[in-house]
Amino acid sequence: MKASTPSLIIFFITSVLAIIFKLMEFENLVLCTKSIIIPSLFIYYLVSNNYKVSGLKAIIFFLFFVRDIFNTLKISESAMGSFLCVLAVYVLLIFMAKKDFKQLKFSFRDSLSIFILIFGIAAICYSVLNLKLENLELDFSLYVAFGIILSVLSVISILNYIKNGSYAFFNAMLMCICFIITDIFFVLYKFYFYNYVFTLISIITQFSSYFFMVNYFLEKNKVSDELKESSF
Repeated sequence: MKASTPSLIIFFITSVLAIIFKLMEFENLVLCTKSIIIPSLFIYYLVSNNYKVSGLKAIIFFLFFVRDIFNTLKISESAMGSFLCVLAVYVLLIFMAKKDFKQLKFSFRDSLSIFILIFGIAAICYSVLNLKLENLELDFSLYVAFGIILSVLSVISILNYIKNGSYAFFNAMLMCICFIITDIFFVLYKFYFYNYVFTLISIITQFSSYFFMVNYFLEKNKVSDELKESSF
């Protein structure tokens, strides 16, 4: 067994338990198990990457953990605190993805694919935000900004995979797809129409997005290490 395997097992176990507790409507237990997920994934990443972590990635893990703390506390500032944490993560991920995006070369033939991708994601974002949302916890303009930033991250990540096709970008693409699904169903059950299935889909895709994010980080590190070795 690899040294990183136990922490990965803990992640899967706590994820399954959180889903089961949600089905049984044990909300306190759901929050408790969710608070273990990010630390277990961080340990998995740290061990898998030979106990090395960049400042940027450490901040991303920290922000996700703080978001879970805000959700657990359920104080008046929880909504804004959780919102800002996730928004900051998306911005940092854009910063990471943009570095790879700059290296890509696009031709005129790519124009149609890029247009369809941008139009499709923008249409999804517009459709969700155009719903008659009720009892919003924050100003509507903040959700619009959130949707735009997530859309930009998704477009860049998907284009990275389309043009490069590496396993790292594949995980980044899946990560963004899970982000989109998570946030869509969160908005639907929170502010539009409560449905138990919506909450489960949101939770499952949220956990999946964490997993794909860690795989993306690890694969990116492998590529970077290989490039360093080949340069010598």
